[in-house]
Amino acid sequence: MRAFLSYQTDDKIIAGDIKKVLDRLNVETFLAHEDIEVSAEWRLTIIQELMVTDLFIPILSKNYYGSIWCKQESGMAAYRGITIIPLSIDGSIPQGFIAHIQSTRINPKQINAAPLVTGIARRDKAFAIDGIINIISLSGNYRGAEANFELILPYLNDASKEQKVRLLQASLRNNQVCNAGLCATKYLPPLLASHGQYLSAEDRAELTAILDRYKPSF
Repeated sequence: MRAFLSYQTDDKIIAGDIKKVLDRLNVETFLAHEDIEVSAEWRLTIIQELMVTDLFIPILSKNYYGSIWCKQESGMAAYRGITIIPLSIDGSIPQGFIAHIQSTRINPKQINAAPLVTGIARRDKAFAIDGIINIISLSGNYRGAEANFELILPYLNDASKEQKVRLLQASLRNNQVCNAGLCATKYLPPLLASHGQYLSAEDRAELTAILDRYKPSF
């Protein structure tokens, strides 16, 4: 899956941070200031990218609607009828051809994957689930592991058997996940009960032993 980040140059640092999150979701991302060579016909390149992208992500701000090019990019994306995920960094709302689409206000200093996941899932739910599993596998602390796992909860019923097994494997291989409070006591036990039989005997025994440590003793 490929995304086109539409932004005014003053917001390029935020665009770069959003790209990092998209990378962890396995989404290829086009950023004009990084991906267009100085000597290239940049207008043609932008048009070509807009014609093949799956997701259009405008970074809305007071700067965005001061740019004629950003407005034109939004219009082209709306014309194509592709999935649009408007993200607002200062309360600016979608205008023009994308005015009918609800935007999500984000904290530019702490980019959350949730609105991106929601948009990706509208386009391809299975792809979104794969991306969330990857994010969970990269969790760096207990709180982050719990927050990342919560991203997949709305989609667990739609996950395939293979995806649920990979989720268990990813959780086992990252101590921050299998030992995070909510993951160990609430999220993982039902999943292990329903799909643990598809793990290797060694993995199942190891994960069971870890989760058993968190069972309440009466």
